[in-house]
Amino acid sequence: MEFLGLADEMWVTVKFAIHFAQMGVGLLIAALALVGYRRQRTRSMLALAVGISLLTFVSYLVTLGAVQVAPRAVFPIPGTITELAGLLVLLYAIVLARRG
Repeated sequence: MEFLGLADEMWVTVKFAIHFAQMGVGLLIAALALVGYRRQRTRSMLALAVGISLLTFVSYLVTLGAVQVAPRAVFPIPGTITELAGLLVLLYAIVLARRG
């Protein structure tokens, strides 16, 4: 079956490329936040780096692992939980930054 002139196999490749780019940009942002942490030694910068890593890199790896192990109806849940944890850590970073 084709959609917008591309076969299903091509869409899988496009999706993989987008996820790979997402992971790369997320790791770059996390690395920059770690550099900021090393300069300023603030917990909010460290929490920012951890939160971005959880949202982009770790959640994708967890999802890939869950696809291999969990039933089809369940495999999105571990990745979603990882993303929620990343959002909570980012919220913590924002609250820390506002405090001082």
